Amino acid sequence: MELDPSTEKLGMLRENLKAKDAAGIVLSMSTNVDYISGYQSVMDGWHLAEPLSAVFIPLDSKRPITLFLPEASIIGLVVASREQSPIRFERLRTFDLLNFCITARAQDAHLELTEELIEDLEQYSKLIDGECAPDIIESIAQCLQDESLTSKKVLFDDMRVALSMHSKIGQKYGDGLELIHQTRSIKTAEEIAVILESGVKADRIMSHTVSKLKAGARWNDIEKSVAHFMIEEDVDPLPNSPMLFGGSYDTIFRPDLFRTSFNTPFNKGQIVILETQGIYKNHWIDINRTAHIGPASSEYRAQHQLVQNCLSEAAKHLRPGQNTTQICEEVRNGTARALDAPDKLLMVIHSIGRVPLESPSRYPATGIRGATEGFSIEESMVLSLDCLYFGSKLGPSHMENVFVIGKDNTTSIYKYPLELIETA
Repeated sequence: MELDPSTEKLGMLRENLKAKDAAGIVLSMSTNVDYISGYQSVMDGWHLAEPLSAVFIPLDSKRPITLFLPEASIIGLVVASREQSPIRFERLRTFDLLNFCITARAQDAHLELTEELIEDLEQYSKLIDGECAPDIIESIAQCLQDESLTSKKVLFDDMRVALSMHSKIGQKYGDGLELIHQTRSIKTAEEIAVILESGVKADRIMSHTVSKLKAGARWNDIEKSVAHFMIEEDVDPLPNSPMLFGGSYDTIFRPDLFRTSFNTPFNKGQIVILETQGIYKNHWIDINRTAHIGPASSEYRAQHQLVQNCLSEAAKHLRPGQNTTQICEEVRNGTARALDAPDKLLMVIHSIGRVPLESPSRYPATGIRGATEGFSIEESMVLSLDCLYFGSKLGPSHMENVFVIGKDNTTSIYKYPLELIETA
């Protein structure tokens, strides 16, 4: 399938490559391969440390954008096209995956392929460059050699792949992970449309979750119900549990920061943190609300309202040109000081998309610098604003929304109210 070189993603990526004085980039992390080409493999779910596909995007548009995949997976391109989910590339390179491809090549006297399928496979076969390589590393190396790029800087999102290229063919290389995250942090109109759809899904999931909360209900039963509802909504639940914060807790989380082992019936007066997470059309859902089993005290309601005021105040400053850390610090040094334990308020703004954290911050973005340095907000970013209060006097109050950054306005993709949820 020919990839239109004028596509928005490709244009942004090439502008960033030009700024880095790079001749191209090899992407082999599954989310990056999917981002630029739309290619996914069922084997991506194995979470292997080694790549099972890759894509090479040259700076020079006269050079072909090349997709690397196991030879036996070419049939998947036909299936994707028939399902109206075509894979975007210009040329193909193939390699062997264990002995799967050998088995696929073997003759079967009783196998009769339809003429239409044979024609489709022949069309893809015409796009293959070179011979089938023994592995993906050899396939990428052959491509870069054939393109005469070994002496020019090529970026890689996986430095183990880069080191392999340097060892095999003397490839000049650079780190491309920050560059691809920088590119991914600016959403295309198509991506924003999907993200807005995911917001509608998240609101429905939260409504369903709240409908199951009551005194006497068990958290594990609620989780199962939420997971089933997600699947019915075409959302893939977070592995192991659709809820990041599980159930209620006493003062601190158990057994670790974000997981709570809790399966006794809820009692009146308990606080339940609802962070519903899943993946819709490859995009992450991340909505957080706080529920109280039965009526809450006026003191707790006031605390929750104060945390909500902090989030609302920060949201007003989510504009192009603003620094994410400065926004949070202004609130923490102002409105948040009225909290009983103001330094127990965690506020962070991060980019969200195909993974929960894809912020354009220097590596490692998940260290303290990711919160203390932040990044400059740009138009068409999609940002999650977390406002998590861990004060122990009255109990926690948490909330989180995701915002689309426009040129003149900022819009939350979630419409479910931020107000405290008080159940029966």
